[in-house]
Amino acid sequence: MNQKLREAWSRLIRAEDYDKHMAAIGQAEANARLVSEYFAAAPPPDGARILFLGAGTGQMFDFVSPTFLRPYHTTFADINHAYLQCLSKRIGPPGEVRYVTIEDDLEESSLQPGFDLVVAVLVLEHVDRRKGVATACRLSDLRILVVTQQHPESLATSMTPHREVPGTMNVLREIAHQLIPVAQLREEFPRYGFAFSYTAKKDVADAKEMIASGFEKRPQT
Repeated sequence: MNQKLREAWSRLIRAEDYDKHMAAIGQAEANARLVSEYFAAAPPPDGARILFLGAGTGQMFDFVSPTFLRPYHTTFADINHAYLQCLSKRIGPPGEVRYVTIEDDLEESSLQPGFDLVVAVLVLEHVDRRKGVATACRLSDLRILVVTQQHPESLATSMTPHREVPGTMNVLREIAHQLIPVAQLREEFPRYGFAFSYTAKKDVADAKEMIASGFEKRPQT
């Protein structure tokens, strides 16, 4: 993550501005559906350890109930402590859904391996992609789910030029952050022993698509 992006996501972009923007363009709901549908299609075993990297404000739980995580032990990690506080307010205190939050830098993660599933939604676009992929693969014992944004060829970055965005989200117009071609992404995980195994997509505003890519760890021979 370049220093400007790090500062934007850790200090500058307010949770309310981010949530408002993501809801307005339909990406928050699309991402929520992609994640919950993946869990329905390929549910981890009861008691599995789940990790959400770059979990953000937990806005997905405005659109899907967190109870789909009930069978698991879930960790939500993000670089921004205020975002994690918003997430906890959305889910409520740990109880029916067993979870913890932890402030963590994806590029220099202090988390230890041993997660059955690692989920990364719209994260790799905002960090050093290779470091992000390496972290996800190091932490996962079995599976990884990545959601990325795909866009028309005419749009070079994730921020649509003509669309107004709320308040502090405008800082992203001043910082270079490139989107990741899904084919390129699917070439990287096999280098760490994870095979491409799942895909789904949702159309959102401005002719963009949210694409889920699932990967499974290949057995060692």
